[in-house]
Amino acid sequence: MAVKFNEYWNIVPASVDEYVDFMKRSRIPTLNRLGINIAAMWCVLIGGSPQIISEGIAENLDQMEGALKSDDYSKLTSKLLHFITDYKSKVMVPTGRFQHLPRVSEQGTVKFSQYWDVIPGKEDDYDQFIRNEFYPALEAIGIRIGGEWKILIGESPNIFFESRCDHAEQLLIALNSQKFKAMKYELLKLVSNYSSRVLVFHAFRAKGTKASDYEFYFV
Repeated sequence: MAVKFNEYWNIVPASVDEYVDFMKRSRIPTLNRLGINIAAMWCVLIGGSPQIISEGIAENLDQMEGALKSDDYSKLTSKLLHFITDYKSKVMVPTGRFQHLPRVSEQGTVKFSQYWDVIPGKEDDYDQFIRNEFYPALEAIGIRIGGEWKILIGESPNIFFESRCDHAEQLLIALNSQKFKAMKYELLKLVSNYSSRVLVFHAFRAKGTKASDYEFYFV
């Protein structure tokens, strides 16, 4: 079972160059070696702070726990805090409703992340709605589902629903459609604490498989 590790932060403006060098030379390759493979890093284009989101994927909970308990991870995080503020993290596991697709290969991809809590007592109605109405409707308007995760460790909201479009214009058209508005209206009858973010790449592995091959972008 894949386990997702999301980290969130804001970059100290005066430390951008040092931050990028640290990410390329130390943090990304060490996390990959520990078994938390960096699937992507994102900047928030529309939505709340923190502005940077790093996504790591481990094969299972044991691998994730071993990495997070290691001295290497502790040292990495202490060093990272020299360059950032507002750090927080979440460990997530799949809800089991969808196949999860953590890898992204297209540089122009735009991510649409939604967050919510299921209203107690409405779990069965929510499950049926997500499977039979919400998921097919989003796919029909060109929003591809990346997965649905529940928070194992970290603050609420407790559901993270991730999706993608090929480019920002396509996503904006989809979000402005009557179909999406109708689906969101129905969703809000079943969930609380709803929020969303539109994300673009912060780091993209453009040339190869090494961390030094990542290109960094800033919104």
